[in-house]
Amino acid sequence: MARTKFKPSKLTLFIGLFLTGCIFLLLPQNVTSKVNFAFIDIFDYFLNMGSSAQRPAQNASGTYVSRQEYLRLQTAYANLEAQYAEQKKQIEKLSKIRLTEPDPSTGLVIAKVVNRKEHQLIISRGSKDGLHSGQYVLGDNSVIGLIEQVSDEISSVRLITSSACKLPIKISAPEINAYFNGTIQGDDNNGARIMNIPKKYSIKTGNAVYASEKAGFLASMRIIGQISKCALGKKNAIVWDLEVKPVYDFESITDVAVVVLKMPEFK
Repeated sequence: MARTKFKPSKLTLFIGLFLTGCIFLLLPQNVTSKVNFAFIDIFDYFLNMGSSAQRPAQNASGTYVSRQEYLRLQTAYANLEAQYAEQKKQIEKLSKIRLTEPDPSTGLVIAKVVNRKEHQLIISRGSKDGLHSGQYVLGDNSVIGLIEQVSDEISSVRLITSSACKLPIKISAPEINAYFNGTIQGDDNNGARIMNIPKKYSIKTGNAVYASEKAGFLASMRIIGQISKCALGKKNAIVWDLEVKPVYDFESITDVAVVVLKMPEFK
């Protein structure tokens, strides 16, 4: 006698699966979790066959750290990355200044501007970095002032626009291939003045003004600005009354370079 094959209808399958699902839904969580883990243990090998073939094998003996330690290391890495970026910027700035410095004995100390006052800057370097009063300060590759006061870690810079800042200069006269010596002094505004230059000297608006070399402070001439006004003196018509416009922009300066000359060693 032929055996009858049991073939459940679609409705029977649906009702059976529905009831099974309801039973699992009503079971306690500890029972269903055991079933879940049992399923993973049984079929884990087959489920991971595809993914394990696509990625390289990981070192099972790797060292793992806690989340707290991971966050600490991530923070330390972020700080180091920021410091590296800042040092890279400083090196780039120093390299640009070096390109314009003909004397290899000139040392340059890069400093950040941490505060601004009227005709004065406060910078982030001090005596610990070899700074002392009277040293020349560069900004945008031009002389912008002199170191005035120094503490261990910070210093003040008296800008070229201050009447308290005086230094020897040379005025370029390219028409006759010459330089005229003088002294520059700030006008307590946005520029500086050069007084008592004899009228016989051929000076015109636009002529470049340089800081003169000074033993122990500046090895070679450095640009300060340009003659912005050239007129005969009001009190004395035989001398020039010259006004100078610095080439640097006070508001845009965020870093400066202090010229620190290496003194020769005598044996």
